[in-house]
Amino acid sequence: MNYKHVVVLALFLFTHLFSSASEIKEGSWIGKLHLPENNELPFNFEVDNNQEIVIKNGKERVEMNPLTFENDSLKIYFSSYPNYLIFKIDSLNENKLSGYFVNPDRKNHSRIALTAKFHESFGTVDLGDDYQNIDGNWQIAFNSNSSSEYPAIGKFEQSNHSISGTFLTETGDYRFLSGSIINNELKLSTFDGAHIFMFNATLQDDTLRGEFLSGNHWKTNWIGFKNEDFQLKNPDSLTYMVKDDFKFNFQTLEGKEYVYPNKKLQNKVVIVQILGTWCPNCMDETVFYNELYEEYNHLGLEIIGVAYETPLSFEEKVQRINRFTKNKEVSYTVLVGGQASKEATSKDFNMLNKISSFPTSIFINKYDEVVKIHTGFNGPGTGEIYTEYKMKTKELIEKLLQE
Repeated sequence: MNYKHVVVLALFLFTHLFSSASEIKEGSWIGKLHLPENNELPFNFEVDNNQEIVIKNGKERVEMNPLTFENDSLKIYFSSYPNYLIFKIDSLNENKLSGYFVNPDRKNHSRIALTAKFHESFGTVDLGDDYQNIDGNWQIAFNSNSSSEYPAIGKFEQSNHSISGTFLTETGDYRFLSGSIINNELKLSTFDGAHIFMFNATLQDDTLRGEFLSGNHWKTNWIGFKNEDFQLKNPDSLTYMVKDDFKFNFQTLEGKEYVYPNKKLQNKVVIVQILGTWCPNCMDETVFYNELYEEYNHLGLEIIGVAYETPLSFEEKVQRINRFTKNKEVSYTVLVGGQASKEATSKDFNMLNKISSFPTSIFINKYDEVVKIHTGFNGPGTGEIYTEYKMKTKELIEKLLQE
């Protein structure tokens, strides 16, 4: 083989490898996040003919930003968070990917290994006919038998082996969960770019006993039994006023002082939303508040968001908030709060007993009186609970506007 042939062959190989490394095969993929103790969290995603990727998270669709080529890897950011996936296509098999999920805000445990296979590369798996039925509502205790135990409701919908649903807690829901039950082994998970939740359990004598893993840094136990009548505390009762005056002073995204109360809000009904752009439940609530604002702003409703963010600098906080408000097309005012912690938020809003959850919303009538404080948010993954909350909130806003 002469020099010319060697050059042509080298160019051919380089072009082939570069091409296979810069485009993902169009169609359905099954990914796995590799968690400690050999746990694998599965997730599905679709790649279209424009190389756009959508993660299918139960009934939820998680949109991603456009795919980019960085050095020898492919990189794609989540549209709502600073987190991203970075991976390579197997040079010998275009049906395989490998790489990492990265959360740049975490000092430790910032990377989780991932692999993926093209859906057609999997054979058909016969799950058999042996499975338990867990359809319905379950009374759950996380961190069971400890001083930090907290209650929840497991809401499960079952079709043969397939399970979907969520866990409701007193500070919000655990998003869209999906999985399966094979024999008496339950596996549920969600991956939306912020939450990396995996729930494993065994059903024994009508009781579920298992583990809850959050990413590669935290886990606890949980136990549950079927109870259609179990109720959690009312989320309107957890946070309350301990001082007479509700007031605050924060900066706008332009760095100007914003004081509440103020003349522009006189005779207005106001919702103060304490949120973080890193918080999926806050994202769900913001989508709903956009609907409220569009429907009732011209009648006298104002919404003021106060965002608590992970970056230390004011400029980086503003950058995160701007990305969030643009992505969610937020029409109402969002101010810059402090660091993303419930302790910092509780100090800023010291007229309240505590802030125990992101989000928390304070509803104020035309006379500057706090009429309701709602802790957490149960989003669309909770089905009729979400629908009912939206309806009751609209009824409250209409009543306050008419007073």
